[in-house]
Amino acid sequence: MKATTSRQFPSLAAWSVKLIGAILIVSSLVDYLILLIPPNLLNRGWQLSVTSQLVDRGIVPMVGMGLVLIGFWMDSVTSGGSQKPIKALVDLRFWIALLASLLGLLYLLLFPLHLNNTRLARAEALSQIQQQASQAETQLETQLGSDQFQQQVEQRKNLLKNQFSSVIQNEEQLNQLLAREDLPQQVKDVLEQSKTNPQVLEQFLEQQADSLPTQLLTQIRERQQQLEEQAKTRSLKSSLQTGISSLLLAIGYIGVGFTGLKGVGILGGGRRKPPAG
Repeated sequence: MKATTSRQFPSLAAWSVKLIGAILIVSSLVDYLILLIPPNLLNRGWQLSVTSQLVDRGIVPMVGMGLVLIGFWMDSVTSGGSQKPIKALVDLRFWIALLASLLGLLYLLLFPLHLNNTRLARAEALSQIQQQASQAETQLETQLGSDQFQQQVEQRKNLLKNQFSSVIQNEEQLNQLLAREDLPQQVKDVLEQSKTNPQVLEQFLEQQADSLPTQLLTQIRERQQQLEEQAKTRSLKSSLQTGISSLLLAIGYIGVGFTGLKGVGILGGGRRKPPAG
């Protein structure tokens, strides 16, 4: 009884491993098909999204294939290599190897496709950023030439002048303000000098009003540069992460496919013949 049980357990374990592997493979293929629905092959965004998701899920079928092959190895060990040879077309290992070869080809093709798509997407994003920055500069030029903008600048200057004058006249508030570490040194100098020379404050506010257009233009260009750097970084990360992963998956699947096809006799030499009895 114990001998029978000891013989049945490895066989049951091998069958369970192959079943789990087959489930992983089939479920992954179903998942792949769902990702492709509805197809939009001419849309670059759809291609980028599908490629990334296919690569993210790419390791699951490989694990399933590994489990199936381990199951066959366990059967071989249990039988002591005395299994009868079977035709390739009815051998599950042949279909596993064929599927691995096809997936290897798929991921090999996805590698340059994804790199090209990320390059085009980056160029498009940079072009949009430049257009938006150009529009913002045009709008700024229009605003700077308007009477409404000049009135707003004048109102802002008068408001600041009143606030600074109020602080200068209050010694306690002035000392508290000068003690603040976050206050620019230039402003501290203006406050201290304005106590004896009120014209310093007036000149400072005039300078700030005159430099306002340049400051606004600088903000637009700094924002443009920041967005461009973000777009380049996203493109580089996508190219490295998805592209390299796709290439590694292609190498892995092609290796599994080549080894499997060779093992079932499709490539080079055929199967090993069982030892003569």
